Amino acid sequence: MAYSNFTLRQVEKDFHLQIEEKIDLFAHIAAIAPSDDIKKLLAENIPLALAINTEKARSEFLIAPPC
Repeated sequence: MAYSNFTLRQVEKDFHLQIEEKIDLFAHIAAIAPSDDIKKLLAENIPLALAINTEKARSEFLIAPPC
């Protein structure tokens, strides 16, 4: 069966799954401010990442930016 033929509801039914969408996994973790290095890295790479018109390229530039 092709991937496009699946729906979440059908998979949930077929595999007897229970989908829990309201769980906040990180509720107990305190927020921290980003470091100056991260801010600088994002400031340099976000314009290029946004200029590239594919989601994959944008995510790669933000997660593993060129050195």
